[in-house]
Amino acid sequence: MSQLGPLVWRVALAVPLLYISYACIEAFAVDKLVALQEPYLQSGRIEWADGGSITILERFWNVEFLDDLWRRFTVTFAPSTLAFDSVSSWQAFSFLNDLGPLFTIWILESSRVGNRYTPAWLPTIFAFAGQVMSLGAVTPLFYILSIIFSPSSSTLVAKTTPAAQRRITSSGSSPLLLPILLFLHTFELFYAYGATQLSTRHYWTWAWQMTPLFIGLANTSLASLISLSPSLSRQLKAISSPRVLLGVPAAISAGIWIYTLIVSPHSMSTLFLPLLESQDALEPLLRRGLQIDELCVFGSSLLWIGYHIVDLFLAGHVTTSEIFNVISLYPVIAALTGPGASLSYLWLWRESKLQR
Repeated sequence: MSQLGPLVWRVALAVPLLYISYACIEAFAVDKLVALQEPYLQSGRIEWADGGSITILERFWNVEFLDDLWRRFTVTFAPSTLAFDSVSSWQAFSFLNDLGPLFTIWILESSRVGNRYTPAWLPTIFAFAGQVMSLGAVTPLFYILSIIFSPSSSTLVAKTTPAAQRRITSSGSSPLLLPILLFLHTFELFYAYGATQLSTRHYWTWAWQMTPLFIGLANTSLASLISLSPSLSRQLKAISSPRVLLGVPAAISAGIWIYTLIVSPHSMSTLFLPLLESQDALEPLLRRGLQIDELCVFGSSLLWIGYHIVDLFLAGHVTTSEIFNVISLYPVIAALTGPGASLSYLWLWRESKLQR
């Protein structure tokens, strides 16, 4: 069968991803957002309709350019973290926790031998860029570069390709990635959205902004240190399996999704489908931006993993019944567990076929 490996096919497949990135940038209305944030930044307080308010921290990192950068983002997340926009609060908490499985997948892919020295080898750079520029705009670009420059799935399973190219190595992914992710991502989000004191939520909103960078640095540093000790590597092998590293954050994401389904006072369409018309006030503008951001992040992720799954099928590495089963099950899993957990299901399915 023909494969999707040739460069011309990869470039063609990158076109819809490029459109998603462009659409996300346009939808965020950055100039309007900056103008609406300015009164809060000048007054040093975040205030909302029912009379509530908090003081914006003047310093957090004690590095001027970092504090100036992230102060604006604490205003961006305020309607959701401080819950004066209930819709945004429910949506953003679910969305941001779904980034746990996504970041894990990126790090695992960066640890694949065949992806070494390609853009897929540098997930921390793209994840951090997404914090600054919008993850919905950066994620499709990351996948475009990965599709063009990384080996395709059909190339990885080809008989002429050494099996080692498919392998995910512990030198690139620390066995301690799971506690790193739980502490630096999940823990911080639960405090940013669930702390009883609003000032505590504001504090952890500041802390979370640097999370993608810190996860990457901690993972790389600990992976390098652990690889120096073969005995320690063997002891940690049980928790270094991709199924464990990805399964736990996927389970957390699924749990939050199910909780949202059951407890949220809003319909799922209200929470996750943005209004088509542009918005002029801060709260609805930010709500729409985060909703579009989520659609772009996980829409592009679905296209990326779909490309790899179809590539395996066209290469004859998976059967028609296997591809039918995974395609049939995906909508059910996505509806019941959400985008983060269902993406994890697709990635683990593809990984099982790569390694067999």
